[in-house]
Amino acid sequence: MAELKPAYLVHGDDDARIDSWRGRVRKRAEEERGPGGLELFDGRAATPDEVAASLAALTFDTGTRYLLVDDAGAWKAAQLEPLGAALAEPPAGTVLVLIVRGKPLKQLVKLVEKVGGEVREEAAPKPWELPRWTGERAREEGLQLDAEAAKALVALAGPSQQRIARELEKLALAVHPGAGVSARDVEQLAAGDAAPQVYDLADALVAGDLRAALAFAQELEAHGERPARLMFPIVRRLREVQRAAALLEAGMPEQKAAEALKSPPWLAKKTVSRAKKADRALLERAICVLAELEVELRGGGRRPLDEDTAFTLAMSRAVA
Repeated sequence: MAELKPAYLVHGDDDARIDSWRGRVRKRAEEERGPGGLELFDGRAATPDEVAASLAALTFDTGTRYLLVDDAGAWKAAQLEPLGAALAEPPAGTVLVLIVRGKPLKQLVKLVEKVGGEVREEAAPKPWELPRWTGERAREEGLQLDAEAAKALVALAGPSQQRIARELEKLALAVHPGAGVSARDVEQLAAGDAAPQVYDLADALVAGDLRAALAFAQELEAHGERPARLMFPIVRRLREVQRAAALLEAGMPEQKAAEALKSPPWLAKKTVSRAKKADRALLERAICVLAELEVELRGGGRRPLDEDTAFTLAMSRAVA
């Protein structure tokens, strides 16, 4: 087993992986020390000097002590000196884990590195990387998802990693003691989320319904979704409907068109239904407008407007 370091700083915007990291620390602490073996602090309430005092507290335990601070990102640089002093001569057998959601203070990074600790960044995947991320996360749950199953789960659960992780946990229970999960299993067993999904927003754009699209965008934002994370699934959905519309226009029967899409049956049926009513000129315009915005949101262009305003204007242009 690798030797533990005196301090770890885990940060980033991949909440699912950070939560997994946190869970592993708790599990290890409780396996070694019993229930309550992890000493928890809330960075929004506990100050660095309080954590430093706890680090320096004498204990007669011979095992490893584990201290974890949630939301250490709430601390200010001027508060860190007592913690730095405590970690300069860390008590033997003591491990401090600091959790920061987002970008940590440079001073906190330097403090951890100075004492020989480890800084671990857990960056959230880009929207187009979610199927691969889903497959990797599934393996952590002991599941085997093929590419189509991963895509189906992302389509059903939306771009939220937390929702995908929850659905994977449910799938693990549903197929136990098995491990293989197909796209059909996802269709039958995964429930998704009650919140409006990104596909609902895309379908509103397909229908040229700007009011509905804006309403879905507001509700998705209320659930923590940002435009940059929505662009890929929206454009992908528009392209799916555009392809189905082209197949129907070429005279292909609806059932054959659905099969040609090579997506889960429930999704293919829905796509063909949307394509039958879609305006292909509107679809092409919407794809171009949103694809351009996606490039800008990924840093490929200069954008004087803030992300939300640019997204709203792009939707308006797409259905104008």
